[in-house]
Parts: sequence; C-alpha cells; structure tokens
Amino acid sequence: MIGTIGDVGEFEKLITGAAPSIEALIPAGPAAELGRHTARRRPDDFYAGSVAQKALQLFPGLVAERLLGALELAVARLDLTAPAGLVAGLRPLPDGSGFVLVSMNGQSAMATPMTMVNAVHPGAVDLIVEQVRALSPDQSGVTGDEAGIAARRGAAHLAVAVVVSRAVLNALGTPTAADPAAVVGIALGATVELLPDVPLPLAYAQAVLEKRRAEYQGSSWNTTVPVFDHEFVFAEEASLPGTDFTTTGVVTAIDTGFAVRTGLAQGSVAVSVRVTLDEPGEPEIAQWDEVAEASFTAVKGDARLGHSGMPPWPGEFRVRVHAHGRDGDDDESHHLLIWPAPHAEPLVHKKTDRVGHRLRGEPEPPVTLSPEASLRWLPALLGVAATVTVVTGLGVDDVVGAFEENAIAVEIDGGVVVLELDNYVGTRGEVLERLSRGGKAASHFWNVNSDRCLSFARGGGVLFSAEPWEDTDFGDDPEVVAALDGLDFGVWRHKEAKGITAVTRFTGTVLPQDDLTAAVRELFSSRED
Repeated sequence: MIGTIGDVGEFEKLITGAAPSIEALIPAGPAAELGRHTARRRPDDFYAGSVAQKALQLFPGLVAERLLGALELAVARLDLTAPAGLVAGLRPLPDGSGFVLVSMNGQSAMATPMTMVNAVHPGAVDLIVEQVRALSPDQSGVTGDEAGIAARRGAAHLAVAVVVSRAVLNALGTPTAADPAAVVGIALGATVELLPDVPLPLAYAQAVLEKRRAEYQGSSWNTTVPVFDHEFVFAEEASLPGTDFTTTGVVTAIDTGFAVRTGLAQGSVAVSVRVTLDEPGEPEIAQWDEVAEASFTAVKGDARLGHSGMPPWPGEFRVRVHAHGRDGDDDESHHLLIWPAPHAEPLVHKKTDRVGHRLRGEPEPPVTLSPEASLRWLPALLGVAATVTVVTGLGVDDVVGAFEENAIAVEIDGGVVVLELDNYVGTRGEVLERLSRGGKAASHFWNVNSDRCLSFARGGGVLFSAEPWEDTDFGDDPEVVAALDGLDFGVWRHKEAKGITAVTRFTGTVLPQDDLTAAVRELFSSRED
C-alpha cells in the first residue's frame, strides 16, 4: 500500500485502512500473549527505561521472533509516509555522531535496529507511542473465548502500532529507520506501553472465568492457618470472630465462605484441604472426632487458605469439615472437603468431642483417653524410624549383644528395653527367639515410609510378627489378644504408640520416660560429637 499523507486526517484514514492487512498476518498465539498484557513495569525494569526495549523483556525469544518473521516481508512492502509536519521536530544526529553501538549478543534481531533508531533519531519512539495511543482501536464489543478475545486485542493494537511505526520511520528518510526489524520492534514496544491503559473488552472477564472453570481439575494441599478467638475462616472477605456454631458445633457459613470452630483459642492449626468437582461418597469418620458439613456461597471464587484456594468461580458449594484434637488431648488438626453443590441443610456425621457437644447444647461426653495416650512421647522422641524391643527374663549384658550400633539398652523394672534408631534388629525372628528363651520378647518397628512390624515371642518361639492393620489376623494366643485389646490399628493416628503399648502390655513392663529420654539424648549428643 502506497501513500504520502498531507494532513493528519488523511493520515488517520490511511493508518486505519492499512492496519487490517497487517492484523491478518499476526499469529494468534503471540497476539493472545500480547493481548493479555495489562501490567505496567517500572522504568528501571528495562534497558535504560527505553520503550523500544520493553517488549523484548516482556516477550523475549520465540514470541518476538515469531512476530518479526510473520510481519517482516509485509512491513518491507508497506510504503506509508507520515505527514512532514508530524515529524518536523525530529532531526537525526549527523552521521550518527555521538552514538556508540553497544553489543547486544544473545538479544532479538530487533534489539540492535531499535537501539540505533533510538540513538540516531531521538524522540521518534515517543512520537510513535503518542500516535498509536491516539489511534487505539475500539475493542469493547469483541466477544469469544478467552484466547480469541486476547488475540483480537493484541493483534488489533499491534497492527495499528506497526503501521504507525512504518509511516513515521519512513518519513525520517534514513536507512537506519527503514529496517523492518526496527519497525516491528518499536511497534511491539509501543503496544506494550499502551495496553495497560486500554480497558479490556467487556466480555473478557466472563471468558476468563469460563476458561478457568473449564481447566480446573480440583486441588489438594496442606497448610497451617491462623486461629483467632477459637476459629479460622476460608472466605473471600475477613469476618469478625464470634460466629454461631450451635447447629453443627464445627462449621457454619459466613458471607463469602465459611468458618470453622477450633479448640485452640489463638495460634495456628494444621489444615488439609481437598477440592473436588464431584460429590463425595459416604464420609470417612474413623480417623476424626467430629465430622459435619454445611453449604456456603462463593461470591467471586477467589477465597484462599494458605497457598491455594477455592474453585475459581462463584456459586453454591458444600464443605465437609473433619476435626480432631479440639479437646486438647492431642494435636489439633482439620480436614476440609469442598465440592460444588446446591444449598442443603447442615449435617453432623460424627460427634464425639466435648467442644462440639458444648456448642450444640448437648450433654458433654465423659473424658476418656485412648490406651496409647501415655506412650505418645516415645515415638516423638525417637523420630521417623526406630524399633522398640522389650525383653523379660534376661539382663542388659545378655540382651545388648544381640543388637548392632545405634541401639540403647536400658534396664527397667521387670526387664530390658532396647531402642534402635534407624534399624530393626529387634524384628528378626532369630533374635526374638533367642531373647525370649528365658521369658518374653516383643518389638514394634516403624520407618519414614510408614512400614511397621509388631512382633511377639515367648519361650523361644515367635507367636506373631507382621504389619498391624485393622483386619490383621493376630492369632488367638490369649496374651497377644489381651495386649491388643482396645488398640484400633485401623485409625492411622499414633500407630507407633499403639504398637509400643501392645509391647509393654505383653511383657508386663512400664517404660520410664525420664530415663529413656536421657539415654536417647545422650546418644544424639554423641552422634553430633
């Protein structure tokens, strides 16, 4: 297209007339990436604050090169010249005097031509940005999906910028300014400069929402959340404490999400979250003290808890809250299961803690401690991999020789306890047989992979040795059966303490906390030395 324009009105007509042919050549992918650009960078984020270089930082490598490759030939044939009056104030430096070309190794093919235009024709880039801003196309009525709207926005503005850039640089009349690489690079920079000030098409917000919804597959994460006045909230807006939990004793809806009642008054509590798009099955209640659910409304879908958040759209949802340890007899934790669902009445699936009964106005259940509660300190002391073996009928000297390094043998009332760190000699059949010839031997092993082994031996023979589960067949030996009474290995919490409890019951011993703690700390100290 050829045209030398004599006045600004004709210039505008020819720019808007030439832009569609350029727009048609712009690839959809780079156009969409450009069209999504809405953030303005600080000037010190760019090479010398140059508009001409902004695009190469925001859209480096293949994106910029694809645009240059798609437009280079068309730009070379685009013979538009801006009115003389428009460029009258631009005067090139004579012979490029005062300009030193800095090496741009590794940069886009557009970097050096843009740098030269900037240096030889001061003010040209600013004039191009000014003209592109004045001729910015109206995109308010554009519709389609997110990628389509973004591509239309990016391509339309870049096309205008390319045509303006070509016309202004042609008018300068120097080979430096005529390089298509400089034209496209400066146009890209002008577009990047302009777009943050241009409102997105009206349909874009809904298109983004639909895209996020289509791509969302659910999410799971673990976090720690702050607790204030016995509650934490998962909501788009903060709420004041003092929420009414009388219906479920655990959870209630608030304006833009829901609140969960904790036993802890202030501090932080461990929370795991799973968001699913499908309605879950029957609740899993064995591991928890209280399980309840309620409906709530997401107004925007941008509520966050820790490092992740709600499905990214508004609507009606359901949350099932699982709570453990709210009475203070164990570490408190919560699990949230969230899914889209129409509004329904709250439900309570399990209610066993005193906090929940108190909030619902029900008689509080009696205080009960699980059988392993008094031995939870020992797994916490030993760490993620250890074996606890108790032997009766032998002295320390007779026992310790059966074990390897990293084992502590401590004489206790009625026997000997051996603590192994990162080892499992006490689980071996031949060791248990030898140690039990004069009485009994029992051990419990665990490691970081959640492998476990519970073993019982008496009179030189192993009675049972296997991983304890809810459905494990422990046999019918009366002493083994008595040792396991009331220990629920189907519940994953405190399995190590449950195994140790069975060991002490079977051997009829008590483990002294102070003595064993001192022995383990001494071993840890010797390792550090």
